[in-house]
Amino acid sequence: MKSVMSSSPPASRRLAAERLFFPLAAAYAALAVPLSLHGMLSGRPLLAGLSSPLMHAHELLFGFALAVVAGYLINRLSLTRLLMLGGLWLLARILFLTLPGSLPALMANIAFAAVVAAFTAPQFMRAAKRLRNHVFGPVLIALALAVAAYHLLPALGVAPPQIAVHQTLLLFGLLMVLMGGRIIAPAVAGAIERGGGTLEARVQPRIEGILIVLMLAALGASLFPGGTALAGGLLLLAGPLTAVRLIRWRPWQCRQRWDLLCLMLGYAWLSVSLTLLGMSHLSGSLPPAIATHGLTVGAMGTLTATVMARVRLVRRKLDPAQEWSTPVVALAISAAAVLRIGWPASPPALWLAAGLWTLAFILLLGLFARVPAR
Repeated sequence: MKSVMSSSPPASRRLAAERLFFPLAAAYAALAVPLSLHGMLSGRPLLAGLSSPLMHAHELLFGFALAVVAGYLINRLSLTRLLMLGGLWLLARILFLTLPGSLPALMANIAFAAVVAAFTAPQFMRAAKRLRNHVFGPVLIALALAVAAYHLLPALGVAPPQIAVHQTLLLFGLLMVLMGGRIIAPAVAGAIERGGGTLEARVQPRIEGILIVLMLAALGASLFPGGTALAGGLLLLAGPLTAVRLIRWRPWQCRQRWDLLCLMLGYAWLSVSLTLLGMSHLSGSLPPAIATHGLTVGAMGTLTATVMARVRLVRRKLDPAQEWSTPVVALAISAAAVLRIGWPASPPALWLAAGLWTLAFILLLGLFARVPAR
């Protein structure tokens, strides 16, 4: 998946959005999780917008993850436009954190998501040559619509915001499925070829096509009453199939490439979390929060952190395999996911998980400071 052009100022004035949004996303991830955990466990939140699990999910998905999407996909912006977009993101965060149910918070969050979709989706829809690549544009538009649904559906008395959060989780799951073929596959193939081997199973279009159909069908089924079980069955198929795709990338041939193993660790978390999500839909014995945190902490956390590190290093023409902090970041986030899944009701385990998550993103901020953007 390549970054897209969103404006055409003179070449000397074009800037990649990752210069601003990657550090913003990492800093926000490091702060928001412990602050929200304090608010939920103590009952005395420091910020009104981090006082409940639902608000925590809002900021992790629409604050942190959407900022990473903006940083990765938006490219060649003028400095003025980049600062305006960053200011809109910051305004949306401040308003939601202080006045989460207010009209200004609603407008700012919807506006940021809409601008990100407007900058990215049309480029994918015009440039895509294969049918499965056409999915990127609609997914980005759907993410913007999910932000609007979170705020507008409860206000109109139509549906609770949990529906928008659940759909957003599946949308990000689909986005991570697609990213694997565009980021992990070529990087692994290049490493294997430099070692004298050949990786034939790269994008694996048939498997990817089936995964797209399964994820889209699960999205649709979960919208209808009684469709939860069907969605669960579809996700139970998508999880193991994601693992098959990962195995066909032959991670054992990348034993010396910790940076690539970290990317594949995030993809492994995606397989596990989709399977857990399917099980939670089919069986009431598995709490949905366990599957949800496998997806958000394990898969999304590991993949976003390692991708942000890789993008910064590659754009500075540095070897990602030589960066010591990447495996530490990936392992810390994975350990946080294990704690969050294994001991969901233990405050000490939750605080340790939050500490490991924060440590990981502080280390990522340190990388950005050591390797500034050009």
